[in-house]
Amino acid sequence: MVDHGGRDPVDVALALLAEQGFDTTSMAQIADATGIPAQDVVRTLGTKDAIVLAVARDMLVAVVQALADIDTSMPVVEALMAAHSRVVADILAGTGPVTLGRMRSMSKAITSSSELQELVAAQRVDMLTVVLADRLGTSPTDNRVSQGLNLWSAVLAGTYMDVLDRYGRFDLDVDTEAPEFMRDRLNRAYRIITGRSAGER
Repeated sequence: MVDHGGRDPVDVALALLAEQGFDTTSMAQIADATGIPAQDVVRTLGTKDAIVLAVARDMLVAVVQALADIDTSMPVVEALMAAHSRVVADILAGTGPVTLGRMRSMSKAITSSSELQELVAAQRVDMLTVVLADRLGTSPTDNRVSQGLNLWSAVLAGTYMDVLDRYGRFDLDVDTEAPEFMRDRLNRAYRIITGRSAGER
């Protein structure tokens, strides 16, 4: 059994997925790194997809909760930005739905895999469609809902891609950057995609 310093096996698995890349990491490697017997690792932690999607889901649940406190007159993308910013601020303060380390590892794992990016995007659509429709007082099939989700997904994609170097590889310096730079990347992507600064209407 591997000694992982008493760290939560989920954190060990996420760190491995982030360091090696999602697609190139096997469940056998996760079992070895966590010390969980190979035959039990999926039952204990879930699949690779499930490990990362659980962190993304925890963050999305918090975003939905934060969204409920934001004035419904605020346009959808601005409201999502405000809610997401609040959740990120809570994570940076150590009071969020996940730890800073989990958020960083999740982000790196997502950035490393186009297949995983699609799964995370599908989860986002699944969790936010009805919420945004209710917020707009409309049907989930209303074009405004899908347009808002598409625009928000572009902002998040821009935020993830902002951590790549000029060769398309994850910039290793991101691990040592000050946590507030995460918020800066989100604000920069929002400004580029929407043409407005956060909070500007």
